[in-house]
Amino acid sequence: MDEVSSESGTEESAFLVRQPVFTRDKDIWGYELVASTVPVMQDGKLASSFAELVSVYQSNLSTLDGGFVDGKKILMDIFKETQLSCCQLPEKCDQCIVGLSQDIAASSACPLFVDSLREGGVGVALDEGIETDIFKNFADKCDVVKVSLADKTPQEIVKIRQKYKGYDFELLATDVTSWEAYEGTRALGFTYFQGPFFSIPQIEKGKEISASAVSKLQLLRELGNPNCEMEELATIIASDVSLSYRILKYINSASFGLKNKIKSIQQAVSLLGLNEVRHWATVVVMTDLDSTPKGEELAFMALQRGRFLSRLVEGMKDFKYSPNTMFMLGLFSKLDALLSYPMDEALKDIPLDQEIKEGLCGTLNEFRDWLRMLEAIEIGNWAIANDILSRHGACFTDAATQYMKAASWAAHQLPDMKK
Repeated sequence: MDEVSSESGTEESAFLVRQPVFTRDKDIWGYELVASTVPVMQDGKLASSFAELVSVYQSNLSTLDGGFVDGKKILMDIFKETQLSCCQLPEKCDQCIVGLSQDIAASSACPLFVDSLREGGVGVALDEGIETDIFKNFADKCDVVKVSLADKTPQEIVKIRQKYKGYDFELLATDVTSWEAYEGTRALGFTYFQGPFFSIPQIEKGKEISASAVSKLQLLRELGNPNCEMEELATIIASDVSLSYRILKYINSASFGLKNKIKSIQQAVSLLGLNEVRHWATVVVMTDLDSTPKGEELAFMALQRGRFLSRLVEGMKDFKYSPNTMFMLGLFSKLDALLSYPMDEALKDIPLDQEIKEGLCGTLNEFRDWLRMLEAIEIGNWAIANDILSRHGACFTDAATQYMKAASWAAHQLPDMKK
């Protein structure tokens, strides 16, 4: 989503964040879309009907053609009562799950709207906590009830689970911030799970890092060596068959648009340059650390973060760190989660500036501040994100544009980097 409008009609860019929703088996069931403002059409007008709202989302999701949304459910909230108009359902909306808040569900137009959705194969999600009388109107028509874990005790969550026993809908735990919360709600019978828990490393005490991961970390260390020469870099890449194949496949893809096919690592390094090949080899190794659905989502996040930060600071005057430095900050920010290993151990001997390492390990410095901004965006905390961006001299609307472009870029890169 590149352009949105406020209620006053002033155009401004908006963040559109897609938050993965996991199943009990840690597969990705769908994505919840969270926007920083009410979505608008390409002509700048607010999406005033359900069809227009779906059109806006489908338009933006079409830029993510890396297979992330194919066959997945898309959770989207109704923002305004006017969007309950549903004379005719748009095409290809059967993967949608429409979320209804208390205010929307209380509208007199909502029952007819829900009936139309169900006739068209569109799912319905209710927010937990809706008033009992209103809830009863939709209990047998909804597919999912969303239960936010924010500010709830385990005892309160147990009571909520007991309250909904006997209903046919599934329970979706949102704002799941830890693996303990995931396991707890899973044990209670919740079906779906959304929140930043999946990006937190699952570290088991005493468990050694795998031989494969050790090999990948060694590659990252060698690739990051600033004194590495062209011939040495080519040898490092050539020593890993999988890496060699994938780098050549990537360089020969349409992304680069080269006229002549690159047939050797030496040729690639000579043509594209030492820094360019080192950069992409590092990215490929990072995306190969975890092949699970969770790992793929983490790799996407790392790529999007790196691209977003690097492009954002390019437009900032007198910014003291290079775009490449900021790219590496974003790229390595999920290294511990990808490895299920402590960040300080994972970064050991990897040639990054000490300040970057400290920020990645949680020390409150400027780099950590940028990571806090990313985390705020990813959970839809726009106030914190805007505050940090403002303090660093970045514009919220410019950042929103770069964030959406980075999402599209990351989605295009990953397929070429896979085996």
